[in-house]
Amino acid sequence: MRTAWIDCAAGASGDMLLGAFLSAGADLDVVNAAVAAVDPSLSVTVDPTSRHQIAALKASVRVAGELHPENFPDNPAPSEEAGHGHGHGHDDAGHGHGHGPEVGGPTRTWAEVRRLIEGAGLAEAVRERALDTFARLARAEAAAHGVAPDDVHFHEVGALDAIADIVGVAAASVTLELDHIVVSTIALGGGRQVRGQHGGIPVPGPAVLALLSEAEAPVVGGTAPYEMTTPTGAALLASLADEFGLMPTMRIQQTGVGAGGRDPIEVPNIVRVIVGESVERPATELVYETNVDDLDPRIWPQVLARLMEAGAADAWLTPILMKKGRPAHTLSVLVGGANAEEVRSVILSETSAIGLRESEVRKHAADREFASVEVDGQRIHVKIARYGGQVVNVQPEYDDVAAAAAVLKKPIKTVLAKAIAAGHDLWS
Repeated sequence: MRTAWIDCAAGASGDMLLGAFLSAGADLDVVNAAVAAVDPSLSVTVDPTSRHQIAALKASVRVAGELHPENFPDNPAPSEEAGHGHGHGHDDAGHGHGHGPEVGGPTRTWAEVRRLIEGAGLAEAVRERALDTFARLARAEAAAHGVAPDDVHFHEVGALDAIADIVGVAAASVTLELDHIVVSTIALGGGRQVRGQHGGIPVPGPAVLALLSEAEAPVVGGTAPYEMTTPTGAALLASLADEFGLMPTMRIQQTGVGAGGRDPIEVPNIVRVIVGESVERPATELVYETNVDDLDPRIWPQVLARLMEAGAADAWLTPILMKKGRPAHTLSVLVGGANAEEVRSVILSETSAIGLRESEVRKHAADREFASVEVDGQRIHVKIARYGGQVVNVQPEYDDVAAAAAVLKKPIKTVLAKAIAAGHDLWS
């Protein structure tokens, strides 16, 4: 499975993500064709640069061949959320996210942007990603300003920049043919409020918080005292992420590094995209354990039965000697994550335990299949285990063996031996 991990230790913005995907091998011609399909005046260029001596690509938006004003490195950097720049200098600034028509320039509503994307000649996967990202952005801005999503207005200059970033990243991610994307914990920044069209904007901004809250993304303030993740960056990450977490187990094939517009001293102003082939890990399960010294031992069989009904893969007791010489048992339960909550509930409600320990284990399981054999005319089900394509174990179902032994009036051990032999004969 082709997997990408997006490292957001320095936050994220649209241009940083676009530069990172292009640096990782995405086709710039395909990106520009997608961007131009939405608005023919738009194009994207990339230039090599570095941040803290780390080589990176800087993606820039051009309108009718001219460099987008917000991409000039010496521009001031107020908040993107307010419709201008932003403190981290990511340079997908100027998106003009607002709550209604503004004095000072034309605007495009979310409905107008949606019609542009829906009517463009885009690959369906690119269109869906771009629409999802813009829809998330509109919902977040609407929540931040207390209006309906379709009433959200993007200022004309910022709307063009956002279209280039969002459609460009959508196309870039598709050209990399990714099956799964994992996003790291996202640094948001903090510090003093920044100026915006409507006054001071707190950092992290309301739209960023709304976007990442909706996506249930893990976030951290970060090391820099300014905005590190912009609304456009947050919307793209929320849309791209199949899951959030640490870098997954993979064989690395490509690494891309995208740079923001400035080079602050606090942190390398980059986003990294690491692409590779995932390496399948052995199945991971949980083991719950608790020591119990005050439960009537006659209850234990019912406890074990209830745990298996609750979805435990296995449950067992180990006799132990506790403090003051008290005889006791350690209850151990193996369970997959999907059934963990129900199993915990059984342990705490059906026993006298008031706490339990949890540990993660890796499970290596042989492939299994089921068949049946006949012993003196009696049908007995058997479980066959294979490893490396070879049959390594044949185990009859004990209840079937016991039932057959009773009918045949033979010892269980005799019927069991015949059933095992018959099972091996099936696969010899």
